[in-house]
Amino acid sequence: MSSDVVFHWPITAREAELHAVERALDRGNGALLVGDPGVGKSLLLATALERAADEGKTVLSVGGASWSSGTRARGFGSLAECLESIEPSTLDGTASDRPLVGIDDAHLVDSASGDRLHRLVAAGRLAVLATSRQDAPTPAGIDKLWVERLIDHVEVAPFDRTAMGNVLRARLGGHTDTATLERLWAATHGNALMLRELVEHALEDESLRCVDGTWLWQGLTERPGKRLSNVISLGLRDLSHEEHELVNMLAVAEPLEADIAVASGLAHAAESLDLRGIVKVERNGSRVDLRLAVPLSRVVVASRMSDLTAQRLRRQVADALERTGARREEDMLRIVSLRIEAGLVPERQQLLVAARTAMRMRDCVLAERLCLLTLRDIPPGADTAMGGPAPDPDSADYGADLCRVVTRVDKGAGHATDCVRAALLLGQVLVAKGCHQEAETVLATALESGVEVPHPEYIAAVHTRVINMAWRLGRVPDAGTVLDRAVTAIGPAHAGMLHGTRVKIAVLSDRLQEAVDIGEAVLRSGTAGLSVTQALVPAVAYARTELGDTTGALELLNSYRDVSFDWDSDSLVLVNAVAARCSYLSGNLKGAADTLDALPRYDASDRWPVLLETIIARSQLLRLLGQPERAVALLRQAIALETGYEWPTTRAWPLAQLAGALAELGQHPEALRTLVEARSVQRMAVSHPIAEDEIAHDRALVLAHTGDRSGAAAQAVELGERAAAAGRPVTAVTALHLAARVKDGAAFRIRKQAQLLAAKSTGGVVRVMADHIQALAEADGNALTRVSAQFRDMGALPMAAEAAAQAARAYRASSQRRKSREAWATCQDLLRDCGCSLPPWLARENRQESDVAPLTPREREVAALASTGLSNRDIAEQLVVSVRTVENHLHRIYHKLGITARNDLKRGLEQATAQPEEASRMAPVQLIRSAEPEPVTEDGREGDLLSDECGIRFADRPAS
Repeated sequence: MSSDVVFHWPITAREAELHAVERALDRGNGALLVGDPGVGKSLLLATALERAADEGKTVLSVGGASWSSGTRARGFGSLAECLESIEPSTLDGTASDRPLVGIDDAHLVDSASGDRLHRLVAAGRLAVLATSRQDAPTPAGIDKLWVERLIDHVEVAPFDRTAMGNVLRARLGGHTDTATLERLWAATHGNALMLRELVEHALEDESLRCVDGTWLWQGLTERPGKRLSNVISLGLRDLSHEEHELVNMLAVAEPLEADIAVASGLAHAAESLDLRGIVKVERNGSRVDLRLAVPLSRVVVASRMSDLTAQRLRRQVADALERTGARREEDMLRIVSLRIEAGLVPERQQLLVAARTAMRMRDCVLAERLCLLTLRDIPPGADTAMGGPAPDPDSADYGADLCRVVTRVDKGAGHATDCVRAALLLGQVLVAKGCHQEAETVLATALESGVEVPHPEYIAAVHTRVINMAWRLGRVPDAGTVLDRAVTAIGPAHAGMLHGTRVKIAVLSDRLQEAVDIGEAVLRSGTAGLSVTQALVPAVAYARTELGDTTGALELLNSYRDVSFDWDSDSLVLVNAVAARCSYLSGNLKGAADTLDALPRYDASDRWPVLLETIIARSQLLRLLGQPERAVALLRQAIALETGYEWPTTRAWPLAQLAGALAELGQHPEALRTLVEARSVQRMAVSHPIAEDEIAHDRALVLAHTGDRSGAAAQAVELGERAAAAGRPVTAVTALHLAARVKDGAAFRIRKQAQLLAAKSTGGVVRVMADHIQALAEADGNALTRVSAQFRDMGALPMAAEAAAQAARAYRASSQRRKSREAWATCQDLLRDCGCSLPPWLARENRQESDVAPLTPREREVAALASTGLSNRDIAEQLVVSVRTVENHLHRIYHKLGITARNDLKRGLEQATAQPEEASRMAPVQLIRSAEPEPVTEDGREGDLLSDECGIRFADRPAS
């Protein structure tokens, strides 16, 4: 959609509020819409008034409460004028005939008019629909209206992420990239006015653009436009001198410690700005920080500030931080950054410390800048070529330029070590940014420069280079040669950490037992120090967990629990993620949650490092607990982090997790679109078997939720076979468990395989899954009831409810009606406790109602993309197929969905995926009858499963 087309932002995502208003008007005398500035109260009011006028009501408008047509309402400048114009005869009609007065900004109404309005509404002669600011006092008469329950008090909140996605889809006419959605959320916090202005500004400057059918935005790339700046500045009017000073200080140096504001004489300004909602207060332990409430305000205020003022404030805050002792590690980074922005050049040692901190905090852009400043800040005495500007990151010869800088270093000069240390760190930054070839060039040059650097930094650089060569560049033999040479160079006393590198390469290559053997041999040698254990223990425990040895992994982690507090943050976070997975697999979901809660939760305002592995572990736990909406929010934040390389995760992994969580939440079209996005990322990025199988599991889950149960079961069984062959029983049983759940009759053919695989694992959850498969195969209501109780005791309430529903079905099939009712009552209790609903595959579609075949997985992807407005060519490019193939898919989709136009695709797809959910809300008896298993033959074979169309092979055979 072109940005120069006039577009009236719709009332999208406000249907709940509109229904609340309509119910208030039908039931009584109206409603008062209350919310913060910019949330969309006026548009909501205008829409509600327009609907009322369409129903034949007499509508009177005060303060501009009207709509674009403006022809069906009489407009008045004040409430007093409006009330004077009403003829007495119109005040004596029925409730449906009484005039409806719409008032925008009711907090500006004078007291006398407010009192008169209250009397008329109380007498039943008027209905009123008004808006008011959350933080503004309204006249007593209007307050009395909602206090006395004469009108409803309706809160209008900012958009949540889901609602904001719907609004963007309506505006842009296509799918918005997940990271883009999170950036827009971080910039606007769902404020409708800020969102509208930012999107329109980004469309005008083309920073928000459509690439292959997906809308992308990298953030504000330049100074905000005049209109966007003016709109944001409206909220910063009428500031006192002290308030203006504090706002400026926050714009250039937030988050700002409250103590610094107090020391600067701005305590009262902070209090008043907090009350006005301009500043928000955040507590981080014992520290109290201040931020601007509207994130975009920082950019706008900074862009309008005098350079001299900005320099003064940055130096002032940096000096204040230094006086307080720079207590936190990131304080030095802030001091260095502020002084650089103020035109000062810190010492090289400070630059290196700050760059290392920025790297640990995943701020790759800042870390790269600090490294380049260190390389540039070299005295040109020994070699004039070293003077002048640092290499340009945007240059095509960036890597070669960096190498020239490093190779020209005088090894005898005092700055040589600092230069090579900066280059080694820069190589690690480039890997994190995805510049893998440039990173290899820089790391190879720096490591072979002959300049001695501290052992820990040398080893960390070798580790990064080897992983980058083996995984990202596919040069596994060369990586082994580099690793062997490094081990020889540093000697056995320091080689232990590089054995951790070997372990990680083995894990990425799916050689899990080899990884365990290497790691445990080093740990048993007794020479493993702190740096070695923190490199080996998390990786070995991870490999043990994948092998199914949950008990052994926990024992290993617990044996190093007392010393792990001294490990670096990355190792400690990974240890907690692995420990949480072990607790879950042992059947202790509460223990898993406690383990993850031991580390700080990720927050959009928190820049401290959080590994994606921890976020994935937490999101998996939330989904097991029946909280997919929290998992969706967490994953969207994680995807927007763009952390680059983080062993053992990949870029597509959290996207696939997000697709699965969206499917569980019932947002099926969005889940399909996200799955396509994950597949696109998966094709472009390097991955490894463990991550690929996790992605495959969520892909099968999305198919099951969107109606393709046969396809889901086929993919899940294929995944189970692949994981079993690789010696990963946990993944294999989990996949087989999904297949047994989503497809009636599948359990019978995979039950023996599941039991054999479960016997290889020490995790309690895996054994319960295998028992679940066995109980489904035998249609044993008692066994399913026991499985339900086991899941409930673990805390996996959604799974417990599902097993209880299956028990009710089994009891019903065997004519045990009383037990069926009891099992169904248990299911309902569990669903209420976790606040979720049964999965759609428990409510089978009635095949007699429709003989139309379900959509295939590829047809669902094509339909999901076409429903967002993509052309056939765009869809073909995104799915890597021909345009003719897309056309053929669409022809079959139209026939299956019973539609004739592309504009009907969204509705048809939603109806196709929502049909199972509608059935899940049937009465218990209806559900049980519709979910009865299909008849099986004497040998237990079910015809549909063994058909060529399904393509599933359920062969009785021992585990690989």
